[in-house]
Amino acid sequence: MKSKHIIRYIIILILTLTAMTGCKQAKPLNQQVAQSNANWYLYQGDANGRGNLMQLHFYSDQTVSVKTISWFNRKSGANLLNSSFGNPTYRLNKDGKEIIINTTPPRMVIALKNSYQETIHGYTLKGYTVTYQGNKWKLGKITHTNAKVAQAYQKKHRHHQAIKVAASDKLGSTLMKHVVDPNQVKAAKTAQLDGKSIAGEYNYRAMQANSRVYGHLSIAENGIFTNTVYIHAPQSKDNPDVDNPVIMQQQTLSGYLTSLYGKLYFKPLNLLKISYFTGGQNIDNPAIKAINLATDTKKYGNNIEQKRWRLEWGKNDLLLYNKDFQPWASADEGDEVAIHLHSTEQSTPKLPEQYNQIYQHYLNLQKQPVASNADLRQYVAAVASKHHSAIAGIGVNINGKFSITQPASNYLGVDRSGQKQAPMQYLALMEPAVLQEKKNAHTVTTPEGEFLIFGISANKLYLLEQPDSDSNTVTWAPFRNFPVQLPQANITWN
Repeated sequence: MKSKHIIRYIIILILTLTAMTGCKQAKPLNQQVAQSNANWYLYQGDANGRGNLMQLHFYSDQTVSVKTISWFNRKSGANLLNSSFGNPTYRLNKDGKEIIINTTPPRMVIALKNSYQETIHGYTLKGYTVTYQGNKWKLGKITHTNAKVAQAYQKKHRHHQAIKVAASDKLGSTLMKHVVDPNQVKAAKTAQLDGKSIAGEYNYRAMQANSRVYGHLSIAENGIFTNTVYIHAPQSKDNPDVDNPVIMQQQTLSGYLTSLYGKLYFKPLNLLKISYFTGGQNIDNPAIKAINLATDTKKYGNNIEQKRWRLEWGKNDLLLYNKDFQPWASADEGDEVAIHLHSTEQSTPKLPEQYNQIYQHYLNLQKQPVASNADLRQYVAAVASKHHSAIAGIGVNINGKFSITQPASNYLGVDRSGQKQAPMQYLALMEPAVLQEKKNAHTVTTPEGEFLIFGISANKLYLLEQPDSDSNTVTWAPFRNFPVQLPQANITWN
């Protein structure tokens, strides 16, 4: 009997220890996800369409990278950040089934449900069905890829599915905190090409579709480079050989040079893009529409979408290759189909210094958008471009005929009581929208035709009106509750 009791006791002890061991091995589901080193994909349906697919990567410092992407395993996308423009922190609920991510409100709350496995668009994913934003989603990691099927899907859906967000310039003062310093990157950098140093300053020109491009490349002895291009608005079909001075975008790329196949290639780490309002632009004081900084880091991935740059020696000079830009050769550059670099004493600031100058220019224009007739035309066009080519409901042809050379004394108005009005500080004559070409209450008859005539006085916007079409009497009518301020630029990172 004694032996039976002992055996029974041993069996109970073994079962208890086994159960306890099993409890120790089984981690809560949310821990299994957060402590994995894999990329997780949060998606609903077939992961098609804007905002239906996100990539999550959890880090040991309790932060998580959340990126909206267009297809599985894509490197670039739009990062969802916290209120400090950094990776959000996350918290695991004690129930073992919820993950709370502290993105800019609203927070992301992901409730894990049942395990699943499926193959979609060539990718086999394994993970959990979840509840997110009150709807059924899935959270899975890739376990297998059918490369042929995946590539076919990506080719079909190659267009970029951008997430539309309200413009904000809040990131402006801290944007440079996210710049990657090429000097701090441990990599093989070189400025040697075929045993010769190519360190120096170079100017070049190229084409992008029908736009002229002017560039400057700066290469240091340690192989670090800054490449700045200014892309002008498309050439006029009527005068294709006359340079269009309107600047459409500036792109500044920084990184280091690396040697491969006996040639030098750019390894970009930062790409700064500044987009300008082109309609009615004051080329001496252009208004900024948007600024974006894209970076390539281990933590946030490669967000720089640009074709590869290559340097090699030509017959007589240094040649630059990039499929985003086409050669625009001059008569003295020979028959080599490439972008020819020309040495120069001119230099350009490094990317952070360029940004600081540009951002200060933006702040100055926000503070004082109009300080000349050309500024007034640019202001009207910029505001109209944000409101279907209309300002306060008045349609404007922002790329039409205009005049900004007339003196204010040419357009003096009288008020309703017959008293002379104070002259305007700045004037701009602009063509009305196509549908308003016929005479209406807003246009004024001039020797050159019917124009909308805008004025600025004491930082208030006015429109010159002609109460009677058969009379020369005109009056300046104010735009009420209409602040003279340029549209806010959209300043973004990745």
